[in-house]
Order: sequence, then C-alpha cells, then structure tokens
Amino acid sequence: MVTVKYARGLELGDTLRQLASAGITFTEIDIPLPAVSEGEDHIYLIEQAHLRDLGDSDALTILVRTNSLSETLDSASYPNVIARLGRPIDPAALLSAVRTAEQMYSLRSEMERILDSKAHTEHESAQLLNIGVALSAERDIAKLQSLIVRKARELTNADSGSLFLIEEIEGECKLRFAVAQTGPTDEEKHLGAVLDLSRSSISGNVAITGETLRIPDATLIGDKHEYRFNPSFDQANNYRTKSVLCAPMRDHKHEVIGVIQLINRKPSFDVVLTSRAFTEQVVTEFDEHDERVLASLASQAGVALENNRLIEAIQDLFEQFVRASVKAIEVRDVATQGHSERVARLTVAQAKVLNEIQLSEFEHLKFDPEQLREMRYAALLHDFGKVAVPEYIFGKAKKLPDGRLDTIRMRFLLAIEQLSSAAAQQKFELLRQGVPPGDPQIAAIELRTEQAKSELAALLVAVESANEPAIVAADTDNALAAVMKGHYRDHECDLPLLDSEELAYLQIPRGSLSESERERMQEHVTQSYRFLAEIPWKTTPWQNVAELAHAHHEHLDGTGYPRKLRGDAIVPQVRMITIADIFDALTAGDRPYKRAIPLDRALDILTNEFARRGKIDPLLLDVFIQNRVYEAVSVR
Repeated sequence: MVTVKYARGLELGDTLRQLASAGITFTEIDIPLPAVSEGEDHIYLIEQAHLRDLGDSDALTILVRTNSLSETLDSASYPNVIARLGRPIDPAALLSAVRTAEQMYSLRSEMERILDSKAHTEHESAQLLNIGVALSAERDIAKLQSLIVRKARELTNADSGSLFLIEEIEGECKLRFAVAQTGPTDEEKHLGAVLDLSRSSISGNVAITGETLRIPDATLIGDKHEYRFNPSFDQANNYRTKSVLCAPMRDHKHEVIGVIQLINRKPSFDVVLTSRAFTEQVVTEFDEHDERVLASLASQAGVALENNRLIEAIQDLFEQFVRASVKAIEVRDVATQGHSERVARLTVAQAKVLNEIQLSEFEHLKFDPEQLREMRYAALLHDFGKVAVPEYIFGKAKKLPDGRLDTIRMRFLLAIEQLSSAAAQQKFELLRQGVPPGDPQIAAIELRTEQAKSELAALLVAVESANEPAIVAADTDNALAAVMKGHYRDHECDLPLLDSEELAYLQIPRGSLSESERERMQEHVTQSYRFLAEIPWKTTPWQNVAELAHAHHEHLDGTGYPRKLRGDAIVPQVRMITIADIFDALTAGDRPYKRAIPLDRALDILTNEFARRGKIDPLLLDVFIQNRVYEAVSVR
C-alpha cells in the first residue's frame, strides 16, 4: 500500500473521505517538496503549477491540471507523471490513478528484484569462474585444499568449514581431516585427524551415500536419521554448531573422493560469532541456493584435487624413472655409485643458499620450486650418457687394460726363466767339456745371469709403476725405453717384452685413460643430451634439463667439452652443477683410479686450479665455501 501525499491548500473536498473508505492513505505536505526516506513508495498529488518543484524525484505523480498551455507542455518532460486530473477532482478517476500507481510500483519493485537477482547471479557465476581458474592453477595441494574451503565459506557466508578426504589406511577407507577452518581469520584445527568412514557421522554419511545433507539445526537431528551430530568439538571449544551443509566431492569417474562440510550460515561472511547466544540469534539454515552453489564448487574442487593427485602421481612416476635411470648408470659404473645423488644435493643446496643470502651480485638469482626441481633432475641425469660408454672404461683403475699387466708379467717371468735355462745349458756344456764346477767360467755365467734377471725384475717394477694413474716421470720413460729393447723367445721367435700399444698406454701422461678412451668417456655428455632430448620436457615446468646436463663439463674459459662454451653461454645453474661435480669427483672415496682427497685440499684445488684459472665461477665457489654448502653431503 502506497501513501498519497497531496500539496497543502489543494482543494479535495469530499474526495478524501471517499478514498479513505477505499483504503487509500493520504498525507498533507508543504511545497517545495520535502526529502523522501529511502525505500519509501508514495504518490505526489500536486497542482500542475508546482511541477518544477519535483526536481529529479522518481516518485510517481498525479497532476491537477490548469488551463495553462505552457504547463501542459512542461508536464510532458516528466515521465513519472502518470495522470492529469481536471477540476473538480473526480474521486473515481483519482482512485483509478492511485491503483495504477500501486501496480507500477509493484512492477518497478519486481523489476528491481529481477535485476538485483540477475546481477547477483552474474556476480556469483563470475566468482565461481574465478574460483575455478584459481583452483586449476594452484599446484600446492595444501593451499588448494584451504582455498576450496575458504571460497565455499565466502560464497555461502559459512562461519566454519571442513574438507575431508577419503584415504586408504592399512587396508581400510578412512576420512582424513585435510582442512578445518573457523571464523573470518581461517583458524585451523584438527588437521590430519583420521575418522572412521561410517554412516553414523554427517561427513561419513555423505561420503558413503554421495548425497548432500542440509541440516537446519545439528542438535535437533531426529532418530529417523542414521547419522548423528558429534558435540565434542563444540564442548571443547565453547562453540555452537547449528546449521550444516555437507556435500560430496567427486573425481572425473564420478566417484566420491571427499566431502566439504559447512557450518553456521551467517548474515555476512565478516560477522564474528562471539558467543553461543549470538550464534542462536543470527545463524540461519542454508537454503537450496547455497546447496546449488556448494555443489558447483564441490564439483570444481573434486576435479582440481583429482588433477593435483594425477599430477603428483605423474611427478612421482617421473621421480622413480629418474632414480631408475641413475641406478642404471651406477650398475654399469659401480665406482661412482652415489655420485649423481650427491651432485644433485650439492647443487640444490647451493641454489637454496642463493635464494636466502642478500648479496648484490646475486639479487637477480632466485629459484622457484620448479627451477630447483629442474636443476635436481639435470644433476641426477648429467651422467646418463655413460650407458653408451664401453663398460671397461668406467672401472679402469690402471693405465693398461684389465689383464694386460698379467700378460706382461708372464712375459717377464718367461724371459727370466729363459735366462736361467740358457745359463744352465751353458754350464752343462762346460761341465761336459770337463770344466770343474768351481771354475771361474761357470761363476761368470751365474753372475751375468743374476744381473740380467735383476735388471728384468727392475724393469718389471718400472712397468708396474708406470701403470699407476699418475704423472709419468722422466726416469719412468727411460725405464720403458729399456724395456722396449728387451725380448723373450716364443716358438723360436724373439718377441718384445712390450708392444707399441702397451707402451702407449704406459706413457699416458695423467690418469688412467688413453686419448681414445678419454674421447669415448667424454662422449657421455653428448649421449646424455641425446637421450634427455628425447623426453618431452617442453610439456613440463623443467624445460631446460637436457641443456643443463649437456653443459656440465664446460668451463668459463672455453677449455671444457663438448662444445667449448665460454662465459655467459654457461648459465648459473650449470656453473653450480659443475662445481658440485668437480667437488664430488675430488672427495669421493669410491674411485678405483684415485684416492679421496681431504676437504681442505679439495677446496684448495677448486680455488687455485679451477676458479683462479678462469674455469669455474669464483663468486659461486665463494658462496659454496663460505656457506659450507659441501656439508649437504658426507665428505669422507
């Protein structure tokens, strides 16, 4: 019912009484028009002469006409004028105009309600869309779960919210409290608690049946329901659980994977329930609209959680693949077991230090979790190409190939035995000729033979010494030259004690590998790249793994391999892998061709033989040493 406000002095006669009997309320007002309270529906009844006094009012107006043409024309500029009555005012015409105004106000109100509802729906839809985008983008499972509950509470004005996940524990399906939030500040409690999956609890019932529950008052659940409200939380926290809305979350196979439970619908999300009495006063039950909204959000949440689980499963599978690849390397190269893992740990440890330290040189050098994982994978797989390297090269502890020194020893022993045999034959001939046993001729034969045997034994020692993976000394070269002049007899032929290939091995200037063997070993870098390049890294956050592994033997001065990269062509991630790789190679105690170097000596070599010679990054090495990054592994 609207009120008719008529201008003071307007002659209405008996009209007021007649219209009052029809239920019309009238109020007399002064001109100019008073301010109108917001939300008040009323009708102005004024003379046409006061039309301009309406200003920008949107109130519906009935005019009492005069004979002025200008006023008639002026009234056409006011769309809220719904009727113009002549004098004297006809009560029936006025009543009709008032009823028309009432209908127009009703239509206006309904239109506003529809527009408000449409705007609210559009806003809500936009919120759900934005939430869906946020859920699909979040990769941290804990943050994702908290985000789901927070957004569900915001959309429904729920004071509290919980997220339960169905998990198999020791062969039984359980409900795990993943998230439990209370109040606008998201206070979280009972995280990780595990409940039996049972129809007797509200959340368990929803998880088993897959049906949403909307409960006006949890404390008034009747005996006809198989679920019950557990008041233990309320009792322990002086809380009052009243209205409850609980909905299932489903995966892409439409199987229930968890439950979202909302508690206590408030007038607005920011309201704080300060007491049980206040809760009783302001909390209302969740309605069908809330149920639809939660169902929509639960659907998005279920898919997001399942996607995250699938991503985690894929990452775990890939992690196992990487570890299996490392094992494959170590099976072939037993001598370096654990090397790849240690290099990875050292590299990631140094990257984390760079994330934390405040140095101007490294303020631009920060790594997110995916970049750390990328470095770790590259470090773990940097030697994978060794699967294409001949196996004998890996464990080659000495310069000569396995078994070759034993063959050489047999030649020397045969040569020594042949000296003894020749001496015995010479003495026999002398004795047969009648020379007495103590004759100087026989003594001379024995002396020459022992000297020759001693010389051969000394040369064999020189060969054994030259076989060690150390720098070849000048006296060793002289001894090897002498060995090359020695012979032994085999099948009536004189053969050298050393062949040219064996001499080349023994003259390796440093280490145990020949030039050709070293080239084959260095091929592992290119083989690693070829293998890793076959993996579709571009579809992952770790797109640079193959490139990082490819460059781990490059040096800043261009003396590395295989591409002779220099300076800025070698990125910081590779520089850290290189430092870690060299450090572990120096300190590892499992290499057959060398002993482990003490920590201080290893750091000295890194500093003086690599950093100061421009081969590795001196600033990164300083971070490695000053921050004791090497403690990430056990240095023997």
